[in-house]
Amino acid sequence: MGIELEYKLAVPGEALLEQILFDPQVAQVRREPYRLLNMATIYYDTRDRRLSTLRWTLRLRQENEALVATLKTPGQGRIRGEWACPAANIRDAIPVLLEQGAPEELPDLLEDQPLEPVCAAQFTRRAADLAFADGTVCELCGDVGQLAGGGREEPLCEVELELKNGSAETVEAFARELQERFSLREEPRSKFARAAALAAT
Repeated sequence: MGIELEYKLAVPGEALLEQILFDPQVAQVRREPYRLLNMATIYYDTRDRRLSTLRWTLRLRQENEALVATLKTPGQGRIRGEWACPAANIRDAIPVLLEQGAPEELPDLLEDQPLEPVCAAQFTRRAADLAFADGTVCELCGDVGQLAGGGREEPLCEVELELKNGSAETVEAFARELQERFSLREEPRSKFARAAALAAT
């Protein structure tokens, strides 16, 4: 199955995010220029919130000109199941996600109820791969924008580090270093969880 392991750090404002992204120690391991992505995400669930009850996240995200559907499921600690595919709409994505190994019970959960938008996120992402001496590679992302739900909005500003290959311990050590040097707090909740909380209040 697809695996996601990431570290998410809340950043108090855009000025500090700039410092982090262009920090000399970051520059030493950054192996490419930052890629700019304009992200617009809609999160879906059934009316009785069957996916949320299982802590599953189903989304359709526009990444610049591309549309990508993603299903995430909980795992141990920061490790989660993740499957993604190009899709014109969320319903068409379901069989493709299943072919990739998404949980077989997904169609049963959706069989008698339509999917509906629950909440959303819109943000600009700058992303680049970091390469460490032990061969570990992770993606560093800086996200700035808004979370939205239930007619409410909340600002979004954060750094994510996602392991692509190699050692989880190496990425964790680098995340902890950033956290300590820039006095950041770890953000335990996903974008979906925070946007869904807005929709529920």
